[in-house]
Amino acid sequence: MKDEGKMFIGGLNWDTTDEGLRKYFSEFGKVDACTIMRDPDGRSRGFAFLTFEEAGSVNAVLTRDHVLDGKSIDPKRAIPREEHLRNTRYFVGGLSPVTSADSMREFFSAFGKVVDATVMVDRESGRSKGFGFVTFEDSANSEQFVGKLGLVLDDKQIEVKTAQPRSQRDQARSLVGNREPYFNDQDSRTPSTPSVSFNTQQLWAAQAAGA
Repeated sequence: MKDEGKMFIGGLNWDTTDEGLRKYFSEFGKVDACTIMRDPDGRSRGFAFLTFEEAGSVNAVLTRDHVLDGKSIDPKRAIPREEHLRNTRYFVGGLSPVTSADSMREFFSAFGKVVDATVMVDRESGRSKGFGFVTFEDSANSEQFVGKLGLVLDDKQIEVKTAQPRSQRDQARSLVGNREPYFNDQDSRTPSTPSVSFNTQQLWAAQAAGA
């Protein structure tokens, strides 16, 4: 219920206080928590998170426009972090050994704003494990690359899948005993050639290793 009652409040006046924000939204229901996000020096960052005791209060807020301290503000239903990552974070398999985070970021920038790109590497050797993750600002263009054949990065065909939520990756971790999916069982330091086609268990195992 707490997540259902949580809201993101954007566009705040720099002078708006936690107390003023709480008082304003108390008109719509009991406010359990209210925090304006601030820089280390204490200056407001212009947005806040607010949690109502009842989810119905969120619906009441969303039915009208809001002005606080002389400024139009923008309340939205907060998206849980795990759900947000599930919608914007993608698993990239079949990477070339020469692919770097920078080249992966450059490649996927053609599909939208990339906020993070990571190639997973072996801790001992520093060599690529053959997979990574890319996170976009939003998922608007995901149909252009998720599950599509013919995507080639650094002269190697890659495969992109929606990243699984952490809860499912944890389940996969327990199933495979923390083994790396792209390394031989006999010698965890010897990379094996990853296949472009991944089954579900391999995908979850790879994501578990990257958690």
